[in-house]
Amino acid sequence: MTYRTDLVTAALSRATARSARAAEVARTTFLSDTIAYAARLIRDVLPAAAAVTVDTDEKELHEVRDADGNTLWHAPVSGPGHKFNDSLVADVDDLLREAIPFGGLAAAGWKTSAKGFPYRDVQLPEPPPATRHARAYVRHEDAVLDVHADLAPADQSSFTLQDRFGKDLRETRDRVRAAISNAGYAWPDGELIVRLHGAGEPSSVADLAIACAILAAAGHIDRAALKRTVLLGELGLDGQVRVTDQTRAGVRFSDLCGYKRVIVASTAVTTCPLIPGGTVHGVLDLRQAVDRLALPFTD
Repeated sequence: MTYRTDLVTAALSRATARSARAAEVARTTFLSDTIAYAARLIRDVLPAAAAVTVDTDEKELHEVRDADGNTLWHAPVSGPGHKFNDSLVADVDDLLREAIPFGGLAAAGWKTSAKGFPYRDVQLPEPPPATRHARAYVRHEDAVLDVHADLAPADQSSFTLQDRFGKDLRETRDRVRAAISNAGYAWPDGELIVRLHGAGEPSSVADLAIACAILAAAGHIDRAALKRTVLLGELGLDGQVRVTDQTRAGVRFSDLCGYKRVIVASTAVTTCPLIPGGTVHGVLDLRQAVDRLALPFTD
């Protein structure tokens, strides 16, 4: 039997799927941001805090622990004489009451506690260092570029992207920022400065390297994973990785430069030259690129 779908129904189906994905991303980001905010409030008085247990039925904080699992605070111990007093506990509980009803706790990394349901253990994000630096690489015949991303604390967030001459790359900046956000990553807070160093003119093939350098500076990628890897790909506003005219030749050039791992758009893999003793990985989107970089690599 052949099923036919009219154009309007097909368009509505795609729109619904996009909306569902956007809602899922928004929910996960909301939970992540909530825990980051709660972590800041808790660490103001309990700087060694590394994890919390939450009562998801009561939507209240149940326990705070350090990295060794030692209890720093547990409900209902509080009061004016405790560093983590009633007022601060109430502030954290207010955040939890706002976030928990949206669901998606397991997807956001809230694990069921050893105490059992309804308690969930949540790891607090690492406190950001004063400044984080990450470096990614673009290699092709027209450009040999190193992407340097520096993220520093600031009262107001900002994003600057410049070529090797100090010229602002506004179009690339806006495209990369949209791709990162639409791939489901919270935009990093602070002053973000990305500069391209090296030789040659940047083009859209550098988008993937720029985005991965930013995500590494923000802590989403292990910075060491970028050291021996070339990233070649244009990013769509939705986070998709696209092939460019420089991709295939760039793989060959990367091999000549001694790089043994190259990440490109999945549509380009079958036509890219092989790298003896190395690998060429294809990815559909930015999130797949991040997942690929998380895998161990040895040459």
